[in-house]
Amino acid sequence: MSSPPNTESPAALVNFVFRQLPDEVVNELKDALHGGPHEAVISVIGGSAVAAGQDTVATGLVQNLAEDSSLPLPHGVGKGGYSIMVGDATFEASAQSPEAGGADAAANTFMTVSNADFIIKFESSDASRQANDASASSELSYIALNINGWSPAGGPVVIELDQSGHQVRPHEHQPSDGNYAAVIATAEAHGADIATATQTDALTVVNQFSFVDGIAVVMV
Repeated sequence: MSSPPNTESPAALVNFVFRQLPDEVVNELKDALHGGPHEAVISVIGGSAVAAGQDTVATGLVQNLAEDSSLPLPHGVGKGGYSIMVGDATFEASAQSPEAGGADAAANTFMTVSNADFIIKFESSDASRQANDASASSELSYIALNINGWSPAGGPVVIELDQSGHQVRPHEHQPSDGNYAAVIATAEAHGADIATATQTDALTVVNQFSFVDGIAVVMV
């Protein structure tokens, strides 16, 4: 199974994207004329987690990064600027209750990218519920690439890499006494015309539940 590069280097990320593309797509790019004016790309990634019970924990982490580059494209594809985006979101929830069936937990993640030519997604989740406790976890990461002045003939190419061997599982520790909620969201962009935004919410109610949600938006 392919995995995203452990780097924030735009060149390494672009090379990773090209290694996932079918040969016919790379050949189509080599034959195309591109390198037109900059095209704006917007990405939103986020999620939420909720735990219900007497003792509850809900946590979330969202990160989103975008960069506009004028570097040449790899694999002999040619010149022309491009935009690269990379982000991830992880949300977890766990709960305990002295009453059988009194604990519940849920977590989800999502993303949307506008105007990208290639999108590669990694997504996994897990959940369990027993008599007195419950847990849930969801994780999503992505890489998106847009090439100025060119678009795939059939529309954006979306590749979902196999995650069957990497199911994210909630942390094994049980929630401590009480109700806890924490979430962090970061957004970073580099380029001439950029915008970033984040939003987070965290809420707890004593002996009842914990809830978090968060999103990170980038535009280049």
